[in-house]
Amino acid sequence: MRRFAFILAMCFAATACGAEVSFQRDVWPVFKRHCAGCHSGQKNKGRLQLDDVASLLKGGKTGPLFVAGKPDDSLLITQVSGDKPDMPENEAPLSPAKVKLLRDWIAQGAKIDGAPISQVPPVVIPATYATAPAISSAAISPDGKVAAIACRSEVVMFNVDDDAPPRRLRTDFDLITHVEFSPDGKRLAAGGGSPQQFGGVIFFDPVNGTRQGGRRLGADTFFKGNFSPDGQSMAFGGANGAIYIIPVNEKEQPKTIEIHSDWVTAVAYSADGRQLVSGSRDKTTKISSVQGLRLLRSIDQSADVINAVAADPLTAFSGGNAATLTGYDFKLSVGDVETTGSGNSTQPVSKRDQYVRNFEVQAGAVMALGISGDRKLLAVATRTAEVRIYQTDTRTRKTAIPMAPAPVLAVGLNRDGSRLIAGGKTGEIQIWDTTSVKLIKSLTPVPVQQAAIAGK
Repeated sequence: MRRFAFILAMCFAATACGAEVSFQRDVWPVFKRHCAGCHSGQKNKGRLQLDDVASLLKGGKTGPLFVAGKPDDSLLITQVSGDKPDMPENEAPLSPAKVKLLRDWIAQGAKIDGAPISQVPPVVIPATYATAPAISSAAISPDGKVAAIACRSEVVMFNVDDDAPPRRLRTDFDLITHVEFSPDGKRLAAGGGSPQQFGGVIFFDPVNGTRQGGRRLGADTFFKGNFSPDGQSMAFGGANGAIYIIPVNEKEQPKTIEIHSDWVTAVAYSADGRQLVSGSRDKTTKISSVQGLRLLRSIDQSADVINAVAADPLTAFSGGNAATLTGYDFKLSVGDVETTGSGNSTQPVSKRDQYVRNFEVQAGAVMALGISGDRKLLAVATRTAEVRIYQTDTRTRKTAIPMAPAPVLAVGLNRDGSRLIAGGKTGEIQIWDTTSVKLIKSLTPVPVQQAAIAGK
């Protein structure tokens, strides 16, 4: 009789929970999509690692993640449930269906029917694109003679002053988000990665297009970065709120600075290489120490997402969806707060007013910034068809490039700022002489079906 009652209870539980839930087939994809960016072998925040069975069963610093058969007593369910769930951090809450799936899995005994699997779809680079891919990043060599373009999973290079066919450099990245020549022009970096898989950088020889090395690290794509002034390392923004500093020398270990609460959308070195300026989807602009690997100060809170940053010897620059471009005095922004008055009437002077160096109002959301190698000129790309170029020391507009491929998503200047490259959502690339405001070259850097059909 007792045995019958037990079997009946088990059948009732199985019916209440629905179909059997598989960890490998059902649960792991949820962990991988929403949790592995912060809780994996690459980054085990809170000492919790979900992509290893032994570590998953052990839990994190707060203890086991779940109690088999008891979803209401499980930390996992507590963290993802409620009106304002604690997890996933800085993301939309899990859907009710996904929360139910996790509850059912725990209620059914939290069985591990197989190790976590990560199926990375192969990167396919078409010989001819159906439509022109958006230009996510563009760079021009210090001497202004060679251009490099990020087109989805490939880097395209072409000569500015002749009609030699473009060179297509394949990568195994799902998306390239940043291309940049080293300060001496002897190396080309392509950064990006594959969403929910890895971030990375590949170094090419810009003369012959051969690979010089590269790294993979992290658990998600890298965003806009910057070569250090000495060309010996690259800094990138991460989807986990961290800055990644990656030495060119593969024998040296990468470093991270965890300072933002959301995607770090852009990173730039100061002129002396001692500090990093970073902007984020958390709407902040911050300055951190390269040597100390720590935050120095959050220098501003914007009304919207920050998309781009840059720096000259005295000033950090930041712009984003709020359609503002702002400069911040390096020395004053990380210095002590000045006060006014004396005795009981002593009050702090508005800190922000002391170090902010405003630019004119921009025509639209700032999507990209490009600073010349000598750091004297700053190009500003927005969603409009105009690219403005400013003197960094005075913040006055030097010139404006009209009829750019709007919305402009990528912009770059050569060493002296005499040549500008701009690309956008349309897939078109333009090279301009900034002195005469003359268009030097315009092209779609990859073969496109429509173009082939039009040429018949």
